[in-house]
Amino acid sequence: MPRRPLTPEMLQEIRALAAGWGKIVAKRAFGDDGPGLDVDFDTMEQIALAAALGLTEGTLSTSLQQQAAALDEDQPCPACGTPCPVRRQPRLLATPGATVTHDEPVGHCPACRRDFFPPTNPAASG
Repeated sequence: MPRRPLTPEMLQEIRALAAGWGKIVAKRAFGDDGPGLDVDFDTMEQIALAAALGLTEGTLSTSLQQQAAALDEDQPCPACGTPCPVRRQPRLLATPGATVTHDEPVGHCPACRRDFFPPTNPAASG
């Protein structure tokens, strides 16, 4: 599947969706009446940051899992083309907003005796 370019409109739509979730987070944190007068901005900011980190982790984890699930159990070796089983290897990925554990697909070719990472784009292996 070709990579779909992210337009400014698409990114704005995603941001608006996240802002809607922010209203839900605020209601969960402070109740229907909102924060009391004793709640300072720092506390509100801590809650917003925790929500943003959780949203980042959830988005990345889900996207990586869906992408990995799209791979067949066997992938061709990039060197010789032999179908090879794909196993999963945990890998920590750090971003500015979160650290997620990715069960990265890894192939091993018994014919070439080499390890490889299957491409996410099948056209890239040709």
